[in-house]
Amino acid sequence: MGIFDFFKKKDNRQGNVNTPVQQYEMPEEKEVETVVEEVVETISEIPVQSTQENKVSEAYEKLKIYNEYIVHSIALQLRGEYTPISAFEKENGEVEGFVYMVTEDAYALPIYEGIRKMEEKFENELQEGKIKSYVILYHSQFDNNGNHNPATREEEFKAISLAYHFKGEDKAQTGIPYILENGNISYKGFAEFSHDENNEIMNTQLIDGKNYFQNVEGIKAPEMTNEAGIIIRKSNVHNLVNTWSGIFGHTNFQSKDYSNYLQTLLLQSTVNDPSIENPTSKTDFKDVKFKTVLTEELSTIYPEVKTEYTLDFETRSIREWENAGDLEAIVAGPARGTFGVWYFATDYAENKNTYLTQPYLKINLSGIVFILDVQQNFDLADGTKMSEDFTTYAPSNDLPNYACFDFIGTVVDFKETELLEDGSLKGYILKLKLITHEMEDFFTIDAFVNKENMRFETLTKGMKVTGALQLQGKIAE
Repeated sequence: MGIFDFFKKKDNRQGNVNTPVQQYEMPEEKEVETVVEEVVETISEIPVQSTQENKVSEAYEKLKIYNEYIVHSIALQLRGEYTPISAFEKENGEVEGFVYMVTEDAYALPIYEGIRKMEEKFENELQEGKIKSYVILYHSQFDNNGNHNPATREEEFKAISLAYHFKGEDKAQTGIPYILENGNISYKGFAEFSHDENNEIMNTQLIDGKNYFQNVEGIKAPEMTNEAGIIIRKSNVHNLVNTWSGIFGHTNFQSKDYSNYLQTLLLQSTVNDPSIENPTSKTDFKDVKFKTVLTEELSTIYPEVKTEYTLDFETRSIREWENAGDLEAIVAGPARGTFGVWYFATDYAENKNTYLTQPYLKINLSGIVFILDVQQNFDLADGTKMSEDFTTYAPSNDLPNYACFDFIGTVVDFKETELLEDGSLKGYILKLKLITHEMEDFFTIDAFVNKENMRFETLTKGMKVTGALQLQGKIAE
């Protein structure tokens, strides 16, 4: 199962906390160009169940010009990629492929929107006489039951559907159902096609080096500048997995089902149950709070590291998470009028209007450390030696757009802390200096680190450490 996010839309009546419907719960999509030059030699070995006696199908005679794209869609699935693809027949009979390409890591075209845009594009070109036919291939809920709705959750993936239209005929749909079991995929074959026709499709070989997608349209994240001069960018691929992994510990988080624990906390906060004694003891600890947000559009839970540290901040841009109802966001801009930071706003749901209209704010800033190690090398790559009081931070290349930074810092002070009702989650609150300055707390934040995420045993005051952290903040009261 894919990574999950802790939120649910209110119009979803299921009791559990669901993944965003805009994304497939499947491995991360890769650029199509990395696939098109491969020859798929395993397709003929995939089991296909016979559906009809051997006979010539009128539908197959038309659709067989798209056999390579059917195989291409299967090949993508075998690699764990579930990108919708399409192809069209030109007036001269040549067939070319078309795909939408996301141009940045923070935004993926929602599946319904991608299919809609493709269909609209090809229908216009069909009416204008630019093409003779087209086919759109995507993963769906189809199981020989007429349901070609796109699949958006793991349990919905039943088939590769083909939506197609030939000039002078009605639009139609068909599909090749499959069974996912123990990591294996078995394709049932097209019900309308004969055994030989299905085998002809599955035995189609992709041509090594051929560019199957001659037509690519880039998709950029929506962006606008509001009346306050703040740039609003959208994303729809973000989640809280790394954030919670920083709290629970990376290995611990993967080996234990903390998702159910957090879902239970979230559900308990939605009901007034007198049998639940002191519910805040389950979410509010000495140094960290598990904050629940309940609105008409969104229910979510995330950790908030408590801090008194405050600095002046100017909001220059906000990246709103569409997959969280635009109620979670990364806020970016200069702090103290000098150094730039961006942070996950833990109060964005309740203070969204303030963020959008008032650029100049006082912010409580803190952090969650993902990795902590001892800084031992004080030489730069070019041989330059750093001073012992050198500190720095830089945007993370591994987790862009998550307000994550790689850093070299000084541990000014620290204290042990515990989370969960039984105190079983052990960690430290570090007073972490990230910028060396004559002003002692110029940029010295409170940051939580789980002991499991430390690569050494003993902390000492004044020691130099390195690692990665996520900044978080809220408007100071």
